[in-house]
This record gives sequence, C-alpha cells and structure tokens, in this order.
Amino acid sequence: MSENSPFPGGFGVPQPANMPPMRPQGGPAYGQPPNLPYPPTRQTRTGLLVGGVVFAVVLGIASLAVSIVTAIKAFEPHPRQPPSKAVAEMVFVDEADRALCRAIGPLMRESDETKRSFTDSGPAGSPERAAAIPKFKTDTVDWANRIQQVLNDHASPPRYLTRTLQDYIDGMLLYSENIYQDRQPDVFDKATWDSAIVAYGGPLGTCQKLGAMW
Repeated sequence: MSENSPFPGGFGVPQPANMPPMRPQGGPAYGQPPNLPYPPTRQTRTGLLVGGVVFAVVLGIASLAVSIVTAIKAFEPHPRQPPSKAVAEMVFVDEADRALCRAIGPLMRESDETKRSFTDSGPAGSPERAAAIPKFKTDTVDWANRIQQVLNDHASPPRYLTRTLQDYIDGMLLYSENIYQDRQPDVFDKATWDSAIVAYGGPLGTCQKLGAMW
C-alpha cells in the first residue's frame, strides 16, 4: 500500500493462521453483535399496551356492575306501609252522645224555627212559599256550616247519632239547594224533604232518651 492509501497500515496483509481476526480499532469483535445504545423496546411496549387494555376492561366491568346495582335499587319497591285501622262503627255511646246532644241543642231549635217559618209561609207552589225560598236557602246554608263544625268536633267514635245527624244536615242542605223561586216544586223536592225529616228522628230519639232535648 502506498502512503497515500486511505486504509490503515497493514490493512490487506495476510494474517498468520494462528492469529485471531483483526477488528477495526474501537469496534466489536468479529462475529459479535454491535453494542446498541438502547435495548429493544418492542416487547416492553407490547406489555404496556396489553396492561392498559386489561385495566380498561376491568374498569368497564366495575362501572357496569355499579350501574346495574343502582338500577336494581331504583326499581326496588318501597316497603308497604301497614294499612291504618278504621275506627269501628258503633251504635250508642252514652257519654259521647250526651255531649253531642247538648252541643247541638240550640242549633236544632234554630232548624225547627227555620222549617216552621218556611212551611207557614204558604202552601207548596204558592207565591207566598216562593217568596220565602231565598231566605230559607240562606238560613239553611248558614245553619249547615255551623252545625257541621259541631258534629265534626264530636264525631269520634262514629255511631248512630253522628250518622243520622249527618243525614239530616245533608238532607236539609240538599232540599234547599234544589228549590227555586221561579220553579214549581216536583216530586223529588218532597222526597228529599221527607227523607231529611226521617233522619231527624235519629238525633231526636237518642237525645230524648238521654234527657238532653232541645
């Protein structure tokens, strides 16, 4: 080789048979893999990817389980409340009946006077009876409101006196609501009046037995 050769000295000179092969200065031995600056990363990245997928699947299953439990709880029926026991109906309760009879005495007398004034005004269908209708209606509604409050205050326990007194109040109110000054009475008016008078017998008889008449 000439001194101008680009190869190092001795390059291309045959080597003795018992000498190991020469290698360039600073390089790896012949047949050995070169020293790489970083280890291979393919396997590591694959492991991270698989781990991430597994974590996502586990997280999704957990979220689904929570959703199912929440949905089941939302559709669970509320515990049924035990039905309230109705107050037993009774017939006569002397102490309670006596107190109610005394409380309604003045109002029952007032009702008697209102009915008497109305029927005394003239025969049914007459001009005189028709003229008395507006006052009768007003007086009856006012009376019904007041006696209903008294009955409410003495309504427990429910019994014969409270039931028949309620029937009387409702009957008189129903009659007064269905008569008109410009209309002749009909058979339903008379039936309603008669029914109310029959119900009147409940308070009348009960209070009479207890010595609490009006």
